[in-house]
Amino acid sequence: MPVNTQVINQRQLSWLVGSLLIGGGLLSIQHDLVRIARMDTWFVYLLPTVYILFIAYVFTQLSMRLPGKHLFEINFILFGRWFGLLANMVLLIHLWFILLRDLRMLGKFIGTLLLPNTPEEMLVLLLVVMLMFYGRTSAEVISRVNDLFFPVFFALTLMLPFLLSNEMNFHLLQPILTTPPKQLGYAGLLSIGWYGDIIIVGAFLHMIWNSRQIHCALRHGSLMATALLSLFLLMEVAVLGPNIPGNLIYPDYSLVQHIQITDFLDRMDLLILSIWFPIIVCKIIFIYLAFLIGITSLIRQRDYTLINSPVGLFLLLTTILAFKSTPEVFSFGNYSSPVLVLSYQPVLLAAMLLLMRRFPKRSPEHHGEGSSSGKTQGHDRNGMSKGGNRHPGKQFGSRLGAISGRTWLRAGNVLLALGFVFVGAGLIFSRNYAFIGKLAGFGYAFVLALLLFVTHMEMRKAKDLAARSSPNSAQTS
Repeated sequence: MPVNTQVINQRQLSWLVGSLLIGGGLLSIQHDLVRIARMDTWFVYLLPTVYILFIAYVFTQLSMRLPGKHLFEINFILFGRWFGLLANMVLLIHLWFILLRDLRMLGKFIGTLLLPNTPEEMLVLLLVVMLMFYGRTSAEVISRVNDLFFPVFFALTLMLPFLLSNEMNFHLLQPILTTPPKQLGYAGLLSIGWYGDIIIVGAFLHMIWNSRQIHCALRHGSLMATALLSLFLLMEVAVLGPNIPGNLIYPDYSLVQHIQITDFLDRMDLLILSIWFPIIVCKIIFIYLAFLIGITSLIRQRDYTLINSPVGLFLLLTTILAFKSTPEVFSFGNYSSPVLVLSYQPVLLAAMLLLMRRFPKRSPEHHGEGSSSGKTQGHDRNGMSKGGNRHPGKQFGSRLGAISGRTWLRAGNVLLALGFVFVGAGLIFSRNYAFIGKLAGFGYAFVLALLLFVTHMEMRKAKDLAARSSPNSAQTS
């Protein structure tokens, strides 16, 4: 299949973003976040979420001005031959470090909990062979594989409060938002190192036809990841307390081991692990494909299948030789990742925002949202007038459908700002008034739930507008 004809839709992209952020975030960094922020650790992902939304805005502007190009090609266009080559080399080094980190961490996880008698080199070899197999395919294939597992994982994660209801103790979460703001800030910066992996999505910008869909997919996927990761941290503290998770290597796995449904379903961790494992594998394959795309861009090509085998062997050799012990792997993954991300990504993204202004917007959404929204509103008004009294559910759905995409976008931004207001108010007043801390915690959780709904509606609106502006996009979306 020619690589330049690949297409993935916005739902697949949003779920891939969710897998990209959740896959590594559950593996190693949770215990360090609990050590720093203790019982308030489930608030730490608010700061990296804002960073993700900034990257989503930059990618949207790039796709509007340079459609059909991925990030590595855009660097050559914006910065020229030599500076573009330098920017791409920095990105490739970062992707290489991410692959080293994730392969060794996954190998450590399998070797510690599942196959303790198997040499770690053999586990890494099997993982690299799997990468080489999918390296002969495309992002379309891995996105369809991810479609099978991510919804199930999302549903199982939302069920955790019910499955662990007999083990929870909400008194362990109190007092809420009494951690010093400096510690919450440190934990937020630490998690930016894992959220910075989102730069990988830039290698697949040419596979999304509509720039508005890219923006909505990145927002929805990142907020799904934030909600699920925050829920995991909340459950860890509510079940295990604020001290024990910080001393465990894999606190999330220890958390799901506490699930017991009657006397004969006491190993639910194996079921959840069988769903979570493909999620992190899809994440690593997604990064590997971005790595291949970046290397082939250096020679102005898109067919990466020819370099798949040598790159896989290079990755196997460097992964095995990179680390000597388990503490080195975790220290590199948790404490070096923020340094790598913040050392170049903000500067690179800011330079892109400045240089892209030379190119006019050539977005396919030239019909404008106002006319499309007007048509939608007129159609919905007719539908409500015909059967509004007899079908209240349809009437409510038509009212939601009449809301424009820009309105959903602004509502999401307002809710995100409201989340900062809740956290800020809790940090200021909860030391003297415990009730305000509880209210801020409930408000923050409610804001996250509303953000999932609002960004989902934003995605639906973008899909409808893309379907009206191009019949081909309706088939692929």
